[in-house]
Amino acid sequence: MPKLASIIDRLSTFFLDMDGVLYLGDTPIDGAAKAVAYLRKKGKKIVFMTNNSAYTRRMYVRKLAGMGIQARESEIVSSGYATVLYLRKRSPRARLYVVSEPGLKKELRRGGFEILSDSHAERADFVVVGLDRTMSYKRLTAGVRALLAGAELIATNTDATYPTESGLCPGAGAVVGALSSSSGKLPKVVIGKPSPNMIKLALAVAGSKPQGTAIVGDKLTTDIRAGKQAGLTTILVLTGVASRQEKVKGTRWAPDVVIPSIKSLAVGK
Repeated sequence: MPKLASIIDRLSTFFLDMDGVLYLGDTPIDGAAKAVAYLRKKGKKIVFMTNNSAYTRRMYVRKLAGMGIQARESEIVSSGYATVLYLRKRSPRARLYVVSEPGLKKELRRGGFEILSDSHAERADFVVVGLDRTMSYKRLTAGVRALLAGAELIATNTDATYPTESGLCPGAGAVVGALSSSSGKLPKVVIGKPSPNMIKLALAVAGSKPQGTAIVGDKLTTDIRAGKQAGLTTILVLTGVASRQEKVKGTRWAPDVVIPSIKSLAVGK
């Protein structure tokens, strides 16, 4: 496909979403490692992006390495890490109650923040929410009480679903929705895509301009929308949430290019 080849040639930087683009759960997408290696061989800058806050950047580096994809921690931009940077600027001494899996808590602790226990949740300045596949009623209750006591709600992302080997599963948006509906509070800020926070951070990490950058993603409402709003070239893959049956042409967030999988970046079609 000449159009895809010419796009690759003219761009300097690629933002690669991970869930649904590089892997499904713990299973790599066929050709993902080859595509990343090809882009590196052509001298392209790469930033690995994800709304999934369940893991630290170090954990993502190890996960990618296990799939044959080499990445440095400095190349990982997760919604969890972006939340750390946001809170450092907003309130560096904030006390947090976190409704998430251990990875987000580790990232926030590394950022210097105090993470409160369930019994002390009402002292929190912010309730930070991410994907939580083991969420308990006790944790939900503590989060609601913290919000009712005056804490602000921060969502690392509001993805309704995320793709796995066995199909779509509820995303962080389901957790945010439970807390929001019970407390009556909407998120003060959403960190992840399609919010511009992640794109701005990734551009700073890569030292790139929007006109020289592409985002490769599997969701119209997050990856493609975020890229369009920021002026990036947008490339949709069909290995995650989006499917061939989904209407992409003529929509507000129609991608610039649709390819079967990330493997196409290496073979040009």
